[in-house]
Amino acid sequence: MSLRLSDRIKTLELWGQDLSLSSSLVKDDESRIIRGEDRISLLPESLLCHILSFLTTKEAVCTSVLSSRWKNIWKWAPTLELETADFTNDEACVGFIHHKLRNFQSLREFNLCINSSKSRNDAALYEPCLGKLINRKIRRLVVDCYRNIEIPLTLASCKALVCLSLYCVKLNDFESLHLPCLEIMYLEEVVFPPRGDNNWFLDTPRLEYLTLIDNQFKSFKIICMSDSVKVDIDVDFELKTHHDLSERNIVYNLLKNFSAVGVLTLSWQTLKLIYRLRQMNPLPKFHGLTRLRAIMSLNASLEVLPMVLESCPNLKHLSLELVNDDDLEAVVTKLSDVHSFCLVSSLEYVEMESPVNTDEATEEKLVRYFLENARSLKKLSKSSFVTV
Repeated sequence: MSLRLSDRIKTLELWGQDLSLSSSLVKDDESRIIRGEDRISLLPESLLCHILSFLTTKEAVCTSVLSSRWKNIWKWAPTLELETADFTNDEACVGFIHHKLRNFQSLREFNLCINSSKSRNDAALYEPCLGKLINRKIRRLVVDCYRNIEIPLTLASCKALVCLSLYCVKLNDFESLHLPCLEIMYLEEVVFPPRGDNNWFLDTPRLEYLTLIDNQFKSFKIICMSDSVKVDIDVDFELKTHHDLSERNIVYNLLKNFSAVGVLTLSWQTLKLIYRLRQMNPLPKFHGLTRLRAIMSLNASLEVLPMVLESCPNLKHLSLELVNDDDLEAVVTKLSDVHSFCLVSSLEYVEMESPVNTDEATEEKLVRYFLENARSLKKLSKSSFVTV
């Protein structure tokens, strides 16, 4: 039904009022800018705290001199990011953390970097405050230690943790660890408590990204994680003896945790260890793996590559980073005549990266190997990079 003339006039009057109001607001904003008025300080406190969450704690503290409104805003920021180098000693750093915890209950993220030569290497000094942090149900915890000390940490109560990143941290004893909300886990040089021949059990049903980096790794078992988890493994250790069955099984049992993952990255150090143990303990089958990034020596690739492909029957996307490393007992010049199942049935994309001025003859053999045998291949690309 069409509007009557009087209704149309009223509608036009309302539009005019809205336009007039908008115009006055714009003019008011312009006048505030001309007068140099602090518009940011007029924002709600919750929004100011959110802005400060993108700064380090040191940077956030510096905002306290901006105005009286900003004097204490930094104390309510939901993140705490500290470096021991910014404090006179360990006691000052720990005291600052305790003070922050006493005055603020809603801490979501904590990042501690121990990187100062002034540190006394007193790892136990940090354990009580880290325990209090974990009990606050924080969502993101990062602890990095660069002073050759191991920070003790207990994780049993981290039920709300979403992101965990640890470097040179010593985990206190546990049998099983349930982290129901954890999505990202980065562990480098982490020391697990001694449990003899028993495993440590990790229950991480929502885990999506996992990175393991270690040179003295001992196995643990992940009993639950997301089907879409992406895993990056860079582990290596010295075998005391090749005849010790428990040592030979460490890598196999570790990799068996990820037999169902869809995306996997393997470092050359890990592949080298796998290669040396291949006769005693072959790779497990990665039936769920569709994308693999493998870093391997160019000279050993002709031998190692078929071994890797044989364990990935459903692989579709392969990314190879070829590096120069002659530290391997055997170097072959011919690829295996036995073709893996994925090479015949599923492999569609291959990406190869290698340093400039490498052995082109070996690279050509790899390219020819894929072109002649990968029946489902849709694209093969090759690129070079400069090593520094």
